[in-house]
Amino acid sequence: MTTTRRKHPEAEGRAETTGGCLSAALGGAAGLGSWAVAAPRRWPGEFETSPNWSVLYLDFPAMVLLGIALPLLAWTVAARTTSSPALRGGAVLLTTTLFVAAALGWYAPARTATPL
Repeated sequence: MTTTRRKHPEAEGRAETTGGCLSAALGGAAGLGSWAVAAPRRWPGEFETSPNWSVLYLDFPAMVLLGIALPLLAWTVAARTTSSPALRGGAVLLTTTLFVAAALGWYAPARTATPL
């Protein structure tokens, strides 16, 4: 059985690490951005005009942590299954885009019912 030796395994390891860090940073920025877009709509309270504090202590950490975790998970799965950097980047971008779309859809304001 013949084995192939890679010329620069350290450089490949650094590329993996850099890609993972970049995907986590992209996801964190996407989570922060999707929270920042929706927070002003959710901040005013519905009962006696008190502020809705869950926007800060629940929604903010959840959006940022999910924004970091999902693209990083996509990068890890893509790194284990494929060797193409383009497919890894595509998986991260697709996951980040779907996360932002889901977050903004979740925070969409309720539609007003129109009487018939």
